[in-house]
Amino acid sequence: MLKIYGNKISFKVNKVRFVANYLGLENELIMLNPMQGDMKTEEYLKINPVGKMPAIIDGDFKLSESGAIIRYLAAKAKSDLYPEDIEKRAVVDQWIDFGTQHVGAALIKVFFNTVIYKVLGADKDEKSLAEGRDWAVNRFLPIVDQQLAENEFLCGSKISLADLNLLAYIEMVEPCQIDLSAFANISKWSNHLRSQDFYTQCHKNYSDVLMAMK
Repeated sequence: MLKIYGNKISFKVNKVRFVANYLGLENELIMLNPMQGDMKTEEYLKINPVGKMPAIIDGDFKLSESGAIIRYLAAKAKSDLYPEDIEKRAVVDQWIDFGTQHVGAALIKVFFNTVIYKVLGADKDEKSLAEGRDWAVNRFLPIVDQQLAENEFLCGSKISLADLNLLAYIEMVEPCQIDLSAFANISKWSNHLRSQDFYTQCHKNYSDVLMAMK
């Protein structure tokens, strides 16, 4: 059985869970609590020496970094989520990188300074909060919305890793208090994906996960 190490609150962990569920892989989430130092134990550092989540054990194979993990799982399954055609695969990679490095990075700034800082007892960084919100709402989400105006999914007519990757970050908009009403295509796309089994097997709503963790 595929073992996924992480926490339900982590969007990077959830993207791995989405992909594993979509592929129909039997998997077990091994819960880690960063507040209790679970990622710094000798046992876990043998799995992921960086001491971060997620990580997986698939048989005797260990792997960390969420982007590498989802590509590995899809490629091993020979799934259309990650097409073998080099040009189609490059487009999927492009949108995975865009989702992670631009949309995700912007929303993480907002998420930390809206939700996580309270949990950690840290100071809110108003500059980082404003910057992240500006990047997300005014720069990056409009690009995604336009792409979804022209395509059913990020890379065309078929769902891909890029969609499951981005969905894990888009889940943050509600607790980040970002209104998606101006992005009708993203809302439609998100609602469709969140009705699928791969998603509901993880949770019904990410905000409920946050409330339960609190």
